[in-house]
Amino acid sequence: MADAQGINKIVAYKKTTGGWGTKPSASGAKTLRRVTMANNLTKTTYQSEEIRASQQTADFRHGTRSATATLNGELSSNSYADFIAAGLRKDFVAGAASGTLTTISVNATTSKFIRSTGSFITDGFRRGRIMQSSGFAAAGNNGLFLIAAVTALEITVVSFEETSPLVTAAAGDSVTLTVKGKETYVPKSGHTDDDFCIEEWSPDTGVSRIFLGQQVNTLNFSMAPNAMATLEVGFMGKDAEPATGTQYFTSPTAQGGDGTYSGPDGIVLINGVASRKITNFGIQINESIAQEPVVGSKSIGAKSRGDVNVTVQLSSIFTDATLLNNFDAEDEITITVALRTADKANGMAFHLPRVKLGSGTVDDGKKVLILSADGQALEYVGSAADITPTTIVIQDTAIA
Repeated sequence: MADAQGINKIVAYKKTTGGWGTKPSASGAKTLRRVTMANNLTKTTYQSEEIRASQQTADFRHGTRSATATLNGELSSNSYADFIAAGLRKDFVAGAASGTLTTISVNATTSKFIRSTGSFITDGFRRGRIMQSSGFAAAGNNGLFLIAAVTALEITVVSFEETSPLVTAAAGDSVTLTVKGKETYVPKSGHTDDDFCIEEWSPDTGVSRIFLGQQVNTLNFSMAPNAMATLEVGFMGKDAEPATGTQYFTSPTAQGGDGTYSGPDGIVLINGVASRKITNFGIQINESIAQEPVVGSKSIGAKSRGDVNVTVQLSSIFTDATLLNNFDAEDEITITVALRTADKANGMAFHLPRVKLGSGTVDDGKKVLILSADGQALEYVGSAADITPTTIVIQDTAIA
């Protein structure tokens, strides 16, 4: 008998459509990209508390069944979109597009794309998105840029490069501006309630394990210098089937080949201004799922979710008192993080329009001093036309 090896294990999943915990059909599953993923059946256990003359425990039982899983992955485009959308409770939707225009000029000094007629706001452009520009005669004006601010006639951008490639150009070129790919955010209404069926197939042992009703309970994004950006997804599920010797998802879609994101290929905006001093950044999203057991069944009787709670953690080279003063004054700040693939073709953006810092500390030692802070992201309830009224927006430019 062969020993199971993780390198040979296939993890495949499919979204459930027939109700929580329903097993979907075998076709249309997807193979997960992963560093690790561990799915397991869990049971509540209990034992007799009876006082016996033998002074021994006489009974021990299994109670309610559920499933848990933790996925650790290196962040890449189009790989974890289903889980990100489930966590934000909204399917990914297409971003804004200008259509082809000949009325757009570029001011390299102010990093602005300027139109003479029409409205970028009406077209749907918003802060915190990665915009793709094309059609300019000057090559430096084409490519991916991070939107810092939008008015009806102007889009202010930040370049991924430390030195902006923008070139001042008059209107006249046939130009298209697009929020590339798709985006999701926590909506005000129409929240989705997705769950997934996940199979672990071990060809070494010929064992298939199927886990039902797996819901995203936590999403943890982490970005650091000299490291791949990572994503950890925590699941809470309804049940698991007995292990079998037959693979269920026999022809899942192969793992994607999109490039992996890393810290050095990213940029962080705080209040719309680029910071090149961030040493670590993390986003934590918690769904606060609760499961309710019932008498007469070993299956979960009901489940509930709390608010989509979003927190952040960051550290930065200590260069000034700005973040410390933001913390002290209980200021609300805006944070945007964008990552780009090594080939510069795609990116992911995370926009948090309203964050309050809950701490601000500075370390010490014979080294560069580091400022650390954590914060609570809040729903944007203001009136700025270029801000989506939500807690967090996530964009993936590779989603068609």
